[in-house]
Amino acid sequence: MPDIWKGRPLPDRGPAYTDLHYRLYDERTGQVLSINSTNSLADVAADVLRTQRENPGAVVVAVEYDGPAWT
Repeated sequence: MPDIWKGRPLPDRGPAYTDLHYRLYDERTGQVLSINSTNSLADVAADVLRTQRENPGAVVVAVEYDGPAWT
């Protein structure tokens, strides 16, 4: 079954694996809430949700960087 978006089929595509290096911040305070490197967008989404649960008053924003947080 094809993927459908707004009643139209999406083209067939394969998964992409790209290194994602990011930090999650509280937009209001600038505090770093989480850092990670992964090749999975699902991991980023899970981290955002976990971080929001752990910091309920925060406005969580993600920023992608060109390398890992730790060298």
